[in-house]
Amino acid sequence: MIPKINAKQLYIFQEVINSGSISKAARRLGLTQPAVSSAIANLESDMGFMLFKRNHYGTEMTIEAKSFSEGVERVLNALNNLEELAEDLKHGRVGKLQIGCMPGLAVVAPRIAAGFMRSNPGVKLSLQTFPSRKVEEWVAAGHFDLGIVEKPQAINELQIFPYTFRVLCALPPGSELADRQEITIEDLVGRPVITLGDAHQTTMQLRSLSLKHNCPLNTVAETQLFPSAIALVNEGVGYALIDPVTAMEYSKRSDNAVVFRPFSPQVEFEVAIVLPKFHLVSRLCRHFQVALKEEFDHLVQSLAQ
Repeated sequence: MIPKINAKQLYIFQEVINSGSISKAARRLGLTQPAVSSAIANLESDMGFMLFKRNHYGTEMTIEAKSFSEGVERVLNALNNLEELAEDLKHGRVGKLQIGCMPGLAVVAPRIAAGFMRSNPGVKLSLQTFPSRKVEEWVAAGHFDLGIVEKPQAINELQIFPYTFRVLCALPPGSELADRQEITIEDLVGRPVITLGDAHQTTMQLRSLSLKHNCPLNTVAETQLFPSAIALVNEGVGYALIDPVTAMEYSKRSDNAVVFRPFSPQVEFEVAIVLPKFHLVSRLCRHFQVALKEEFDHLVQSLAQ
């Protein structure tokens, strides 16, 4: 039969060992001496052998108690580690995060994730880049804990926390528009323009403005990603509307010669943090979502200034 031992008995036993007497252990633990004696007696009864021998010199450990103490110390250390783990799990400080991110924000997501990991050393990370629709599907199915996507479509299967950025106009090196404080749709007439795919939200808005203001676009290149578009601008191919996050990151490059200006009428780039609606979300994921939201809020505010 396995002895019925509880953690409280073990803590009391180890304190008696460390202090050298039942009376000292009682004072350190804030218990009465009879309560400590009773706990030791119950432990001895459960174990089936004597732990301490009482004599007129005090309390003396038995040989069995010395061996038992070594095992108790290992168990108590393990319990302390378990308590720390439970506390970390409770506050979302340990575990593994499975994150899916759209390519357009893949330039900033690693920085945010790395900052979170520095603050929570027990966190492991899987950060994968896929098109937004794939990230949505995998978050909805529970394969990703959290996703960063463009304007979500699977609204019935996801918890959605949206963010809107105002795009900037990227001017190629040496552009005669560089002295302008703002670039308008009229300024692009006759100039080479680089757009994202036909179905991209910024391209559709730009074409709608082109028709509304009777300003035909001279589209000379198309690409699927903002980083690719801005790289083409940097090579002098043409002008492009770029999300401010990509613009901010690209402007840090030593080879950057692109000038960025606000664009009017306003064109918006909508993104969102998404969580699964029908799958359990860990405390760690919720904790990261809060940190990510704070970073996005700060980003939106700083880019709006």
